[in-house]
Amino acid sequence: MIETPQNGIKGLKHWRFDLLSGMQVALVSLPLSLGIAIASGAPPVTGLISAIIAGLIFPFLGGSYVTISGPAAGLAPALLAGMLMLGGGDLAEGYPLLLVAICLTGLLQILLAFFKTGRYAIFLPVTVVEAMLAAIGLIIIIKQIPALMGAIMPPSGTMLGSLAKLPEAFLQIEWAVFLIGALSLFLIFYMSKSKHTWMRKMPPPLTVTLLGVALAAIFGLDAKYLITMPDSIIEGGITMPAFGEVFSRPELWWGVLIVVITLTLIDGVESLATIKAVDKIDPFQRKSDPNVTLRAMGISNSLSSIFGGLTIIPGGIKSRTNIDAGGRTLWANFYNATFLLIFLFVATDFIAMVPLAAIASILIYVGWKLCEYKVFTKTYAVGRDQLIIFVITILAILGTDLLSGILIGVAAEVLMLLYLLMPSFRYVLAGRMSAGNSCVLMWANLKSLFQSPVIKVKELKREGVTHYEMTISSLVCFNLLPLDKLLSSLPDKEGVTLIVNESGRIIDHTAMEYLHQFEEECVRDGRVFELLGIENFVQFTGHSLAARMQDAILVKEQVQRSDRELQMERLAERFTLAFHPDAVSTLNQEDFVYLRRGADKEECHSMTGTYLGAAVRLYDYSHTSAPNYHSKHWHTLITSNCAADANLAVPDFVITPGHYLERYLVDYDEVTLPEGSAFADKYRLYGKEGSDPLASITPELMGFMVKHDDCYLEVRKGVMLAFRKDQALADSDEISLLFALTEAFNGSCGNQSGKG
Repeated sequence: MIETPQNGIKGLKHWRFDLLSGMQVALVSLPLSLGIAIASGAPPVTGLISAIIAGLIFPFLGGSYVTISGPAAGLAPALLAGMLMLGGGDLAEGYPLLLVAICLTGLLQILLAFFKTGRYAIFLPVTVVEAMLAAIGLIIIIKQIPALMGAIMPPSGTMLGSLAKLPEAFLQIEWAVFLIGALSLFLIFYMSKSKHTWMRKMPPPLTVTLLGVALAAIFGLDAKYLITMPDSIIEGGITMPAFGEVFSRPELWWGVLIVVITLTLIDGVESLATIKAVDKIDPFQRKSDPNVTLRAMGISNSLSSIFGGLTIIPGGIKSRTNIDAGGRTLWANFYNATFLLIFLFVATDFIAMVPLAAIASILIYVGWKLCEYKVFTKTYAVGRDQLIIFVITILAILGTDLLSGILIGVAAEVLMLLYLLMPSFRYVLAGRMSAGNSCVLMWANLKSLFQSPVIKVKELKREGVTHYEMTISSLVCFNLLPLDKLLSSLPDKEGVTLIVNESGRIIDHTAMEYLHQFEEECVRDGRVFELLGIENFVQFTGHSLAARMQDAILVKEQVQRSDRELQMERLAERFTLAFHPDAVSTLNQEDFVYLRRGADKEECHSMTGTYLGAAVRLYDYSHTSAPNYHSKHWHTLITSNCAADANLAVPDFVITPGHYLERYLVDYDEVTLPEGSAFADKYRLYGKEGSDPLASITPELMGFMVKHDDCYLEVRKGVMLAFRKDQALADSDEISLLFALTEAFNGSCGNQSGKG
């Protein structure tokens, strides 16, 4: 059994895992850090400096556990725009001034952490945040197209300016450079989608970089198409912040203030989203502290700027690489920085051989993951209201700048909520409401969006345990902070009931997501949570986290039934089970390892009832996982208890095809299987310390799983969860196979009962 790893000195006992992971992360971080610096308009070496400082500082400040921090692509457009604005269009002049803004951003973050406002970004609508990331992705792609084609052009501070320069870039195309860029772009997309195990183990950014170096040598590319590195890292690689110039030129103060606000806002929003996403794939289910993380970022940003580095935030791609490589504590971040430091001083000449086109392909891939079509389809599935906000925010950011675009998106959310809450203007025209009353009502609705939703709190006793009953009204993104502060102040184990009373008119998408996350935490901590009154609200769409309103005028339109729903309903009838088509958020009551991972966990097309004497449930399940926040993973799952005896003490165990989910089975030990058996060739068995799970598995169950060699089977608290690893949504034959697997599992339960 593995104890939960801790940061600090205690975490050093896991150095073997963290050292190996840090080396693999460094191989991914090297090209990414160089590319982010280039996209930011800064010297490439500054990206490595930022990553090194982040890795050397973060392990001693804590806040998170497996997140890898450093420069992030999400801030590159803001840094570039700030540099051009402060330098009057001159990158060389603007960079030392930008470093001052980065240092001030770090100091502001330390101040915010001191006042425990690490969750200050919670008031932003989720859709505005996702639109911001999508817009950043589009900006990165457009700005990297010239480099991909070999066109040497000065950067533009605006998206419209970059679009205007594209025709000129096509006229300057260098075919050798473009060939390198095109091949690199194809390779990174192909490797990321490949199902070949050996290929998925190779870091795509590193592979693309090595390919680019080889092709650049073959084509004999001119130095202007390659990364530029200083002759001396100490003398030529470190740029000092121009504090004196900023303080002596008052005309710069407003621009510096704008940059600080922009960086603080984007940094906080993206960091909070990243650490939440990474926590959900942490094998040890540890929870990051946003205030401590904010303080660590602030200190790191201030130090980074002093040494000429960029802004520092947790990164999704590098953090996922760390987890997949087996990293356990923040020391992996430290080892990552150590390897980068070695690369910086030993491999400078090699880095200078990397073509800009290869780096551009990596950045374009990162940008695409932020704005791919799945982002739009996911938003549309949540609701048409959210899609409107999403598109408005993207267009506003592309047409103005990041800060202005975010503010416009927030304003659009306010107007959308007011529109939904207000009676139709035809009431005024028809004389059913006066214009004055309409204005009064609008003002009252506007104030309600920002007022505390908590009406009253009642402390009760349930079975000797303290339980809090809270009555709330409308809940939207703009009034979540008071509720969050109240819930955070309660002891961890005390129960909570939220009652949405008649005055509650609307619960928006951001609030629904917040409530679901809180409910997930309660389930994980064994805490009682109830949400009452929400059944009186009408959902905007079938999405489990869609906005909803309590309005007698609203009537839910009958949505056309999909082919999948009709197919699943027929199968439910065939197995004489009840059918529930609606999508609901998944709650991991049994604490299955598989269901711990990821975010946006949702199930639909559920069949429930009794099958061969056992309670069964079969459903389509989906989740997302960092860093692919918008790509859903689908499986058809089946759960079943033991038919022989519901109270039978069947040991917890997991059977996995090969090494599937090995990194996440941290509270299990691998059980040695008999050598030479077909079952041992295809599967691995894991059990809890002191148990004998092998005794609970009959030859019939083993034979079934050998015949169908991609089954995953997990038993937790006497309940089985199973699915086919290589299957997404199961067809009728696959579903029949899952029921047959359930029957074989029930046979094992009976076998265990006989032994008992």
